[in-house]
Amino acid sequence: MKKTFLCLVLCLAAFIVFNYRCAHEHDEETYLEQLERKMTCADWQTHYEPAYGYEMRSLSCFRPVENDGEGSLRFAYVEETPLKSIMYITLETATQPCRDSLNPALEIREIAREMGGVCIRKSDSTYLVTAELKSRDPKVTAYRINAKYVLRQKLWFVETLIYPEDFAPAVRRLVDEVNRWHPF
Repeated sequence: MKKTFLCLVLCLAAFIVFNYRCAHEHDEETYLEQLERKMTCADWQTHYEPAYGYEMRSLSCFRPVENDGEGSLRFAYVEETPLKSIMYITLETATQPCRDSLNPALEIREIAREMGGVCIRKSDSTYLVTAELKSRDPKVTAYRINAKYVLRQKLWFVETLIYPEDFAPAVRRLVDEVNRWHPF
């Protein structure tokens, strides 16, 4: 009887310790590690824009934000960080007219230059633009913008990701998604 009781007490103690460790295993993580885990574990959701017939994917932890009008989809991840700074990541698709359909590469290089970034040509109708944006928030050193431009029927279809530069490891999945985005 004593052995059974002692075994039961030891099993209960082991169960309590195991549950405590599971509940608090992420307590020592930095905010960036927590964010990276959240972004890595989130599921993908697909969104369809009916006016122009294109699709985009966002992570399930992103919420819809008011659109700028027909032809755009916008999602954001907004969270107050431990430093009481708002961490804002946006993922957006939009359309805009191509001003120079005879030389779209020149137009995209000009857009990249205006942002202070670089343009990478992926094909005759696909370009990647990346740039660093200054931050007004003293707790955020800079923001990063990654945009993919796809030309179709004299319209640019653009998917843009903007995020705090320090969070680049956490948003790697989103950067990869923008880089391989095919709206049609």
